[in-house]
Amino acid sequence: MAVLSLDQAARLTELGKITITRAIKCSWLPARRKEDGSYEIDPGEPEPSARRLHALIPWRAARLARQTADAELRHQLALAEERLAELKTALDDMRAQRDAWQVMAQARIRPARRAALSRWQWLRSTE
Repeated sequence: MAVLSLDQAARLTELGKITITRAIKCSWLPARRKEDGSYEIDPGEPEPSARRLHALIPWRAARLARQTADAELRHQLALAEERLAELKTALDDMRAQRDAWQVMAQARIRPARRAALSRWQWLRSTE
C-alpha cells in the first residue's frame, strides 16, 4: 500500500499544505503521523464529498460563486439591454403615431367664422 507525503498530496490535489493539514486534523482525510512529525496520507481512501471540500476550501467556493454570479449578471444585463432596445423602438413608433394623429387633428380644426363686422364695430365706425 503506497502512502503519500504532505508535499505529494498537495501537488496531486492542487491544494495547499495547510488545507490538507486542516483536512487531516478535522478527520476528513485519513492520515497517520510519523515519528518525525510528518504525515503519511493513504490515497486509497475515498475522497471527501464536494460539500466537505467546499467547507474546507471556502475561498474556492466563493470564487466559483462569484464567477457564476458574474456570468448570471452578464446574461441578465444582455437581456435587459435587448429589452431596452425593443422599448426604445416601440417608443419611437408611438411618438411617430402621436405626431401623425396630431397633424390629422389640426387639419380638421377649422378656424371659427368671423362675422364681417359686429354690430358694435359698425356703430363705432359711423360715429
